[in-house]
Amino acid sequence: MTTEFRLRSATPADQTAVSAVLEASYTKAFTGHYQDRVLAAALPLMTRANPRLLASGTYHVAETARGRLVGCGGWSLDRPGSGEVVEGLAHVRHFGTDPAWMRRGVGRALFALCAVEAAERGIGRFECYSSLVAEDFYRALGFRRVRTTDIQLSPGIMLGGVVMELEMA
Repeated sequence: MTTEFRLRSATPADQTAVSAVLEASYTKAFTGHYQDRVLAAALPLMTRANPRLLASGTYHVAETARGRLVGCGGWSLDRPGSGEVVEGLAHVRHFGTDPAWMRRGVGRALFALCAVEAAERGIGRFECYSSLVAEDFYRALGFRRVRTTDIQLSPGIMLGGVVMELEMA
């Protein structure tokens, strides 16, 4: 792990800081890739930290030596939106990196931690509901595109995306 940041499990006390990272990350990354009207409806929903994830023990943050959060992300056994659990399958959840820290290994380090934890619990495969913008990031981690999808954020608010999978060795 780099000395520029350290990883730790998130807690409910991180809610405001995680929401700030998600807002900065998604606003910067998504602008110009989705229609303005879609972003106006979607970003307020997407950039809110999920309290259940923060308390799960499988959601993590990257923070600087001064305690500033610069990234976040985690995993769960339950499929986002349905709660379905499939034996041997984990789901990537709510990754984001502060724009000033993008391309510095933050997201990769967070996912590496998630992969180790999942493997320790017998998980052999990850599934990810990715935005179109993040598809290249997940592909670089070894994920493959399964299909395109519309991700429902709330009734009437959909975001185009892709379902991706990673078979773990």
